[in-house]
Amino acid sequence: MTKSCALPLALLSLLALSCAVPFGRAAGAVPATEHADAPGIDWFAGDVPEAFAAAKQRGEPVFLYWGAKWCPPCQQLKSSVFSRSDFIAKTHQFVAVYLDGDAPGAQKWGEVFHVSGYPTVVILRSDRREITRISGGVDLSLYADLLDAALGDVKPLSDVLATLRARPAALTAADCRRLVYYAWEVGAVPEKDERALAGRLLQAATICPGLSSLERARLEVISASFAPAPRAVSRVLELIADPAIAPRLVDNLEALGDPFFAAVAARGAAVSADFVRHWSHAMQAVAMDPRVIDADQLAAIGMQLVVVKQFADPHSVPAALAAAARARVAAALAKPMDPYVRAGVVNSASFIDEQLGDDDANYAMLNAELATAKAPYYYMVDLGEIEERRGKVAAALAWYERAYRESRGIATRFQWGNTYLAALLRLTPEDHARIRSVGLEVLAELDGPDRIQARTRRRLETLDAKLRSWNEQQHATGEVEALHARMAAICAKLPPEDTGRAACRMFLAPDKA
Repeated sequence: MTKSCALPLALLSLLALSCAVPFGRAAGAVPATEHADAPGIDWFAGDVPEAFAAAKQRGEPVFLYWGAKWCPPCQQLKSSVFSRSDFIAKTHQFVAVYLDGDAPGAQKWGEVFHVSGYPTVVILRSDRREITRISGGVDLSLYADLLDAALGDVKPLSDVLATLRARPAALTAADCRRLVYYAWEVGAVPEKDERALAGRLLQAATICPGLSSLERARLEVISASFAPAPRAVSRVLELIADPAIAPRLVDNLEALGDPFFAAVAARGAAVSADFVRHWSHAMQAVAMDPRVIDADQLAAIGMQLVVVKQFADPHSVPAALAAAARARVAAALAKPMDPYVRAGVVNSASFIDEQLGDDDANYAMLNAELATAKAPYYYMVDLGEIEERRGKVAAALAWYERAYRESRGIATRFQWGNTYLAALLRLTPEDHARIRSVGLEVLAELDGPDRIQARTRRRLETLDAKLRSWNEQQHATGEVEALHARMAAICAKLPPEDTGRAACRMFLAPDKA
């Protein structure tokens, strides 16, 4: 998958840019309702500056939700968390801001608040300093408690991190819980040295006052996800072997990526085999827990497959495990459910099919979903990728183009158009005329103020590199000059205060280093 939502660190490395959502706990049946606007919450009616002005006047923090209507994990968060009566009640003590990534100017605020992946929840003071971020992966029963904690301690996160760096012994119990439950996978932590941060978090797990054994375990796993130091790896191996605690750490365990797995493998075959067995038991415990929503049960099975394949030789899934996974997918898809809830289930089911290498099943499922999906273009990119793996270039490009044509929203249209253009560069680099035509069309999506920030800016920078590489190989100077000229015309219309001007001017600039 190439569509980007907020992702756990492990899934970033293992799934490229999929939207597999972290694990959470259900809170009973979800009402069949329109989740696009999370109607139970009293969202602030004005713009973002007005919201912070209101927060200052009321003496309340800001609850900022950043999402997109097409994003399955966003709908899953709304259906399983934002619909809870206890959660809704807590939000009344905040100025709640709903920031859709496709709203005019939304990407500018994404840049300001350092949010990119969907969904992200950020709690901020009225002076715009961040208090904390909350992950969709945390146990959903904790959401209301975490909002309570943010209300009781509005110390900026930057101050907590400064204490962690300079005077860790001075951390309070509240500081430490902030570190435990911070959404590191979607955070904007100003720490350049992740290895040093890992060491400090591991130290905090030992010296922090007032933490439960589970919370200390969470810090140890978080440390290992940043840098698998020998001590941290040893602790994670101990924790994953404990059937009473490992399933409760799954939202942190999913952030363990390739460096951690390599560190485990380096300890030998016996240690690796024990790790895979314990990991499988933990994921199966989540997958069989009736309190866990279907999408997250399937995601746990997918993460089990990831690790089984990681340590298997060859990298394959045993037949019995594959059959059990397929049976769970079929059972989940057979249930009647709200279409927004179904989007999360389909997303996790597609993740399982990818791990099984079952393109045929994945294609059939996603193609069938197009008729009823609220955002069918979301699946079309996956269908294009499957056709690309099959070697069917024309069919793949047809899906990529259709996804772009049918997508909706300012930032979304550029995202899907960028995917289509990248596919042309990859699959038909010799078709200069089509690449030029599509490139001009896709760049036109950026013609307007406050569009070249956050997610869009990063995609534009990536596109710049791809087009430069294409020009070096294809000698497409005329086409590149035309695309540069189109962007220059867009840049010329941007007001001086638009923070996207720098990225705009650098796009395919001849004098760029």
